Amino acid sequence: MADDPAARVADPGALLPDAAKAPRTPRVLLVDDDSGDALIVTELFAEVGDITDVVHVQNLADAIVHQGDADCVLLDLNLPDADGLDGLTRLLGAEDHPAIIVLTGDVDEKRGRAAVAAGAEDFLVKDRIDGRSLTRAVQYAVERRRAEALDRQLHEARVHERENRRLGRGLLPTALLRDPAVTVTARYQPGARRLLLGGDFYDAVETDDGTLNLIIGDVSGHGPDEAAIGVSLRIAWRTLILAGMPAAHVLPLLDRVLATERHDPILFTTVAMVSVAADRSHLDLYLAGHPPPVLVDTGEAGGPTVPRLLPDHHLGVPLGVRLGTTWPAVEIPLPERWALLLYTDGLVEARDERGEVLWTDGLLELLGTQLGAVGPAWAENPDGALDALMTSVDERTPLRGDDRALALVAYAPSVSQQRMSWKHEPTPGSCAAVRRDLRDFLHSAGIDDDSTDDATMIASELASNAVDHARTPYRLTATLTDESLRLEVTDGSAAPPRLQALDVHAVRGRGLQMVDDLATGWSFHHHDEGKTVVADLPVTRR
Repeated sequence: MADDPAARVADPGALLPDAAKAPRTPRVLLVDDDSGDALIVTELFAEVGDITDVVHVQNLADAIVHQGDADCVLLDLNLPDADGLDGLTRLLGAEDHPAIIVLTGDVDEKRGRAAVAAGAEDFLVKDRIDGRSLTRAVQYAVERRRAEALDRQLHEARVHERENRRLGRGLLPTALLRDPAVTVTARYQPGARRLLLGGDFYDAVETDDGTLNLIIGDVSGHGPDEAAIGVSLRIAWRTLILAGMPAAHVLPLLDRVLATERHDPILFTTVAMVSVAADRSHLDLYLAGHPPPVLVDTGEAGGPTVPRLLPDHHLGVPLGVRLGTTWPAVEIPLPERWALLLYTDGLVEARDERGEVLWTDGLLELLGTQLGAVGPAWAENPDGALDALMTSVDERTPLRGDDRALALVAYAPSVSQQRMSWKHEPTPGSCAAVRRDLRDFLHSAGIDDDSTDDATMIASELASNAVDHARTPYRLTATLTDESLRLEVTDGSAAPPRLQALDVHAVRGRGLQMVDDLATGWSFHHHDEGKTVVADLPVTRR
């Protein structure tokens, strides 16, 4: 199961600047070349006393210099360097201009309407105002302008939120999992307060053969272009995995995708890719310039919880650096119960007030302290574990500029899960041994006769194919849970099994058809040893 990190976005109101939330006493810029009129206006404000911060300039040039510090401009239309609506138009042309009220001796109502139509908040005639009406006009104009700014910023914040959600669905998808023992929990945080999502991405796909495939990547740079590249790479990766592409070939193909899709030839992407075997006993790790994941060994129930970095001695260059590069895998054994923390470098490159970087050593220290405090119980609440880790990182290294993505993948098999494996030579008699061994195993586990008959028939047919066609030693593995059984037959041949059309008169060739009828699903995959055929079926206990 997996959560939806794309839904974890900021409240739009939290993105608004503080200045847009709290009103204050207006600052007024008076633009009038008549010093006598300017003195009268100042005295009118003084009569009421609500507005005390008034700056007087006598021409438009000075007004343009000072308007950025004002909340409201009182503008005369007859200035030495601007006449009529020209001065108003020039002040309105400034980005984020303050409220502007035309205050003039002109009593022409037509001119007043033209000024308001051009963008002025009001049109006042000097001889027709008193201190209270002037103060009220300025206060209303400032609040209207502030409300407009707040409206605009709220709209931008909502657009930002929708864009984050849209890109988040592409960068941080819902994992494709079938194994109930596997959970994926993810988090994403943009690096700067108002930035859109960057190019950090992750994905998790369990293929039909039971292999668990994981990836986390970080596209260099920030913004929608980098996010689009991240989405392209993630979708390409998922497509290749679902199409059955061998893991060793995936990163070179993603390298080619990046080279054709990027808008900047120097853009690169770091990647960590993990392929966990169907029996969850080991993983293959591929690193392309990316920090290694953290493996958490929970030990036996009630035992210690120990985090450690996976090895990075086969660390390769990032994608996009050198076309034609290959990335070797490192095979790593896994404990019975484990978790993997995959992350982008935004988590470990944050700094404290002294400029010290957290890096992987600090991450292990924080994670070890956290897990040591709660013990194996952390696996019961992966959301809380990730939130607590991110809080600890922020407290220790609060200075962060980069995005960060995290995915916690936990494997906690049922206590009742049982697994057995048998090796056989490719002899006709080995099929009888397969049926006998599997029947004894299922009977001892309390599986009823009908389920046991179906299972032994499937196993016998898969073993017969290995004997007749592969002609190599083969291995049968049975994994039993409360309600299901998985049978895996591994042999040394790369030749794929072929399901043939049913022919009731044929002496041979009906084995896979029988498997297809009895199993809830079956598949096969290739590997270095040859291939493995996998069949799943439900079981009932006596």
